[in-house]
Amino acid sequence: MKNYYDVLGVNEQSTSAEITKAFKELAKKHHPDSGGDKDKFQEINEAHDTLKNSQKRHDYDTMRKFGNANTGGGQHPFFNEDIFGDFFSGFQGGDSGFQGGDMDFGGSFNFTRGPGGERIFRQNRAQTRGNRNVQVRMAVSIKEAMTKSEKTINYKLPSGREEFATVNIPAGVQHGVTFKYAGMGDDSIKNLPRGDLMVIMSVLDSDGYTRKGNDLYTDKTIDCFQAVRGYEFNLRTLEDKIIKVKVPSGTQPNTILQVKGQGMPVHKTIGIRGNLYVKIHILIPQLSASDLKKIKDL
Repeated sequence: MKNYYDVLGVNEQSTSAEITKAFKELAKKHHPDSGGDKDKFQEINEAHDTLKNSQKRHDYDTMRKFGNANTGGGQHPFFNEDIFGDFFSGFQGGDSGFQGGDMDFGGSFNFTRGPGGERIFRQNRAQTRGNRNVQVRMAVSIKEAMTKSEKTINYKLPSGREEFATVNIPAGVQHGVTFKYAGMGDDSIKNLPRGDLMVIMSVLDSDGYTRKGNDLYTDKTIDCFQAVRGYEFNLRTLEDKIIKVKVPSGTQPNTILQVKGQGMPVHKTIGIRGNLYVKIHILIPQLSASDLKKIKDL
């Protein structure tokens, strides 16, 4: 197999930008329309197509590592092209029905096709990168997310073994935030680093409150007399505090009142909070004759 690095005049440490720059210079020099050699131009394109693609380059470098490129190192002592060629030829046609693609033999290596269709072996990524991460979702209420807290969860590894973890929940944690706990994930592949535990937060509405960003929303129903005259009521917050909310006289249905600084704590800040918004609903009662008289007298 050709040494694509030599074809482009670069080395294994060259960046993608350096490889592309070298390709452009050589392509301009050897382009058939400029009197260049067609085979040389094709060789340059083939080299660039392989080395510019990170996956193809990885496969190619792995193949060279095992001595399957003509770089003076010869073949890997355990890799015989003729033996494997005979073995795999039975899978590429005939009655087997197998038409190529990747073949995983388990362990540390699998069989695949190189950039030029050649047979190569490469290390399984799971083997080179370690065990898998494990993702779990943790549900907390808005009320729980108001203050800093701890919560213990149990989760299962791919092996089926049950594990436990204590999650530190910061005040004001946002829905969808992921916390990483290193070395608490999959450990099924021995002698390789254990995967991580990824805890994804699900912050749920609760106690009559909903959340949008760092702001909180709730509803309050009053009667028409209170809306006409104006009204003040006590509202219990998610922190079990009582705050007073004033409804101005003449308030219309679906009016939204703002209470500044009574929303969610802003994560990673001190003393900064969102706002609280109260939507006013007005109840129209069935009026008696005396009630109607009162309205007329207003």
